[in-house]
Parts: sequence; C-alpha cells; structure tokens
Amino acid sequence: MRLDFVKIFVDSTAMLFKELIGPTANVPSITMKPSPVAGRDVMAVIGLAGEAQGRVIFDMDTFTAVQLAGHMLGEPSPGMTPLVRSSIAELASMAIGRAISQINDSGTRLTMSPPTVITGANLVSYDQCFETLVAPINTAYGEVRVNITIQDLD
Repeated sequence: MRLDFVKIFVDSTAMLFKELIGPTANVPSITMKPSPVAGRDVMAVIGLAGEAQGRVIFDMDTFTAVQLAGHMLGEPSPGMTPLVRSSIAELASMAIGRAISQINDSGTRLTMSPPTVITGANLVSYDQCFETLVAPINTAYGEVRVNITIQDLD
C-alpha cells in the first residue's frame, strides 16, 4: 500500500470538495479495511495504472449525489438523472486528476481511467480484494466515502 499516495488522494479530494462544495468538507478519520467499503446507491470507480496500480471508489447515497450535483450545476435536480451521473463522474475525475498530477510531478508515473458511475445498491463485486484505506468525507450534503486501493509494482 502506497500510504504517501493515499494521503495525496485524500488531501486532494478534501481540498476540491472544500473549494466546490464549501468549507464544511472534513475527513474525520481514515481506516484500513480488508476490501473496499462500497455498496451504497452511487459509486464512481476510477482505475489507476502506471508504476502503481489500483482503484479509487467514491461511494455515496442517492440523496448526497443529487445534492452535490445540484450544487455543482447551480440548480436542484429532480433525482438521479444522466446529468447528475455526469456531475458525480466529473467530481471524482477532478479530485483524482489533481492527485495524479501531484504524484506525477514527484516523479512517479501514474494514469487514471475515466470514471465509471454505477447506481443501485451493492452492484459492485470485487474479484480481488486488497487492503483499502477508507476516508469518509463529510459535506453539507452528506458523506462521501473514498476507498483507495493502490499497490506499488516494484
């Protein structure tokens, strides 16, 4: 587990949330789990590749996703629309993209896949389970869990 990378992912995400959503975004704790803690109604999954590999999963309930997207779009949404899904994908992409830029600037080459947004409870199964660091980020609209699994290839 690349703990230095995990810190960058968590800090980058929390900072982006504070900038876009408001100063109430905070990370109360980070815990190590044997596999990702995901399975709420909305998940954005981003694969990581390069000199390390893994994935980041943003996990939240539908209410939180709709409210976050409404805030980003500047207008409320009637529910889980394609625009809300796209907004959640963009939020995840911006957060992880920032982190990857910082990691690449330090000399490690890392790329990310486009985010895949999955809706519906418990839709993701994990063929391979790796230790995952889970960072819940509390926002004014609800909790977003960030699950980070990253392994160095060296």
